[in-house]
Amino acid sequence: MSSKDDDPNDRRVGSDPNRSNSTRGDPRSTNLKPISPAEAVEWYLHRRRNELASSSLKTHRSSLRHFTKWTEQVGIENLNELDGRAIQRYLTWRAEEAPTSVDHLAPKSEKTQIDITRKFVEHCETIDAVRVGLHEQILPFRVKEADEVRDEMLEMERISEIHNYLETYHYASRDHIIWTLLAESGFRIGALHSLDVQDFDPDNRTLRLRYRPESETSLKNDRGSERLVGLIRDGTVEALQAYIDDQRVSVSDEYGREPLLTTRNGRVARSTIRKSVYRWSCPQALGDECDHDDSMTSSDAWRCANNACPHMVRSGVITYLLREDVPIDYVSDRCDVSPSVIRTHYDGRGESERMEARSQAIAEQLAN
Repeated sequence: MSSKDDDPNDRRVGSDPNRSNSTRGDPRSTNLKPISPAEAVEWYLHRRRNELASSSLKTHRSSLRHFTKWTEQVGIENLNELDGRAIQRYLTWRAEEAPTSVDHLAPKSEKTQIDITRKFVEHCETIDAVRVGLHEQILPFRVKEADEVRDEMLEMERISEIHNYLETYHYASRDHIIWTLLAESGFRIGALHSLDVQDFDPDNRTLRLRYRPESETSLKNDRGSERLVGLIRDGTVEALQAYIDDQRVSVSDEYGREPLLTTRNGRVARSTIRKSVYRWSCPQALGDECDHDDSMTSSDAWRCANNACPHMVRSGVITYLLREDVPIDYVSDRCDVSPSVIRTHYDGRGESERMEARSQAIAEQLAN
């Protein structure tokens, strides 16, 4: 007679026929150790702190903060309970319910969230927090080429209009310098945030970008983003010097460095730089008509739905350089972005414009 242990109707854990065949016989799949989602996230971030650039680590931390919030909402206190269906519920929630500034995550953003979740779950398998192989149930998210391309940009004509306005009415102010450097070089926000007074060399008309994560200023591609940038536009060097001499709040940061862009509390925050872009790109900021909320004043125009984000300014500058027949390799070096990424994400020229540029370049080479 069969023993009770051999009873095929016994549905205790370990004999459930609904369990994945891939986990049967794997001792680690039945030897999970309890851990809270928040603790697992901290373990993961600590493990990857030296592998990821600081900006990427911040993205992972922000993404997984949503994950821990979701586990609190649905009552998952022990990560051992996580399974494929729960992960799918989380990813759907993250894309459709968690966003605060948009109705649904854009495809590229959704892919980022899925990729981070997959990496996190894979790490959790190594610490016996979830069953082995669970990360394989998170299928790769493919982004269509049309969704990869960002066609929104602020045209150089509008960038120049804003810059000229600030140069006329707010000369050598912090906002003027932010827009001057954006129009000059298409800097990323992180690059502007990282600059010190000592990085400015007025005699040689240059700014030097340095990667200094030990004092909380980083660059997009770490040391690969370090470079010397020539200040070419008329008036840039003079405006920078006037700002340093007369308008800059003379303070050091907590590391004893002298930031170029400052507030009374030290180095200006990245969010403050973004607000400057948002505010001055609102049509009303320059006295134009805008259909935003009538109660909105010029000081809070950064909330306007018709303004531009920093990426759109960067795209406009890069596109302008390409339209002026600056070789793509030169644009790549100056703006710290590969030629392939320029072609996919930043080149706002139309098909006929690109064709004419190619034809002209070929004709010039043949003439030589």
